[in-house]
Amino acid sequence: MNLKPLDAGDPANKQQIKASITDAIAKQVTGSDHDEIARRVEIQYERLLVGAAVMTMIPSLTAGYVRREMVALAELR
Repeated sequence: MNLKPLDAGDPANKQQIKASITDAIAKQVTGSDHDEIARRVEIQYERLLVGAAVMTMIPSLTAGYVRREMVALAELR
């Protein structure tokens, strides 16, 4: 089976991708606030989308950036 990746810039896919990133981070970072993660994912994803030359990297870059932020916040608590 050869699955085609979702187009990260396609409005029909963006919400699905953002929700998936949010859910994955919420599961990985114990005690994290789902709404706060979603807010950060929204901001970071859209920021990266503005200057992106390679759309396929946006989801993983967003996930990595927000995950690091949430882990840092969790360590402060």
